[in-house]
Amino acid sequence: MKAKLLLFVGLSLLPVVGRAQTVDKQKLNSFATAVAHAEGYGIRRTIPTRYHNPGDLKSARIYRPLPGQKTLGKGDHIVFESDTAGWAALRDYLSKMVDGRSKRYNPNMTLMQVSRIYAGNWRPWLKIVTKELNVEPSIKLRDLLYSTEPEPPVIIFAVEMPQPIFIPVAAPQPPVLETQNDD
Repeated sequence: MKAKLLLFVGLSLLPVVGRAQTVDKQKLNSFATAVAHAEGYGIRRTIPTRYHNPGDLKSARIYRPLPGQKTLGKGDHIVFESDTAGWAALRDYLSKMVDGRSKRYNPNMTLMQVSRIYAGNWRPWLKIVTKELNVEPSIKLRDLLYSTEPEPPVIIFAVEMPQPIFIPVAAPQPPVLETQNDD
C-alpha cells in the first residue's frame, strides 16, 4: 500500500523534475542582433557584412564546415552562402553557450566573461551588447537567455488507500464417503 502511494507521488512529481529550461527564442534573437551590431555587421565593406557572417565567426580547415558555410576567408573568418545561413549559425553558436554544448562557455558566465573570450576588442563589444539589450555586464547567460515564464504550481494530493476488508469464511469440509454395509 505504501509502495503504491510512493509510486503515485513519484509519478506526479516527474513532470516537475523532468522539465528542462529552454532558451527563449525572442531573447536569443535579440542577443544575436546585439552581437551582430557589436561585430560591425551591416556596415559596408566589413568582413561580417561581406561574408554573410553576422557573428564574425571563425573556424579552421581541420573542422567540419557548418551548415551553409561556403569557405574560409581572411583570418579564418567563415564565409556563408547567405545571410540566412550566417544568422542560423550565430543563433546556434549562442544557444550552445547556455545549453551545455559549448566547450568555451557555460550558462553561469557573465556577459563580461563572455566578451573577453568572444571578442578581441572586448570592451567596445561589451558596451554595445549591454546597451542594446539594456542589461548589466554582470548578467549571467542563463538569466539573459532562458525563459522566465513562471512555473505552474504543482498540486499533490495525498490519497489514503482503503484497508482491505476480510470476511471470515468457514473452510470447506472434505466430503464424507458413506460405505454400504451388506450384513
